[in-house]
This record gives sequence, structure tokens and C-alpha cells, in this order.
Amino acid sequence: MAEVAEKPRNLIRLKDAIQRYSLSRSTFDRAANAGVITKHKVGRATFLDTYQIDAFITGECQSV
Repeated sequence: MAEVAEKPRNLIRLKDAIQRYSLSRSTFDRAANAGVITKHKVGRATFLDTYQIDAFITGECQSV
């Protein structure tokens, strides 16, 4: 049986995403609350998918 191929995830820490994209933590929180990006928690660290962040910035995703 063939499996459905998912887009590969490129996860970075939230604090690194803040520096890389020059956006505030509250901007990422609002995007996550709107369902535009997904936060992945591992222990106390929060990770974000760079593909979702890029789509959010360029406006390629639909906000809820």
C-alpha cells in the first residue's frame, strides 16, 4: 500500500525564528492561535515549521 507523502518539516526553535524573521513572539502566538502555523512542543522548547512561517509571511496561507 502506498503512503501519502507529507511535506518535509524543517523545524527551528521559536527563539531562533524570532531572530531569523525579525518578528515578535506575540506575532507567532497570534498566527498559531489563528491556525496559520503550528507550534510543536518538545519538553520546554517550542519549535516552528519554517515552511509554514514562509507561507504566513508571503500570504500563501489562509487565516482562519
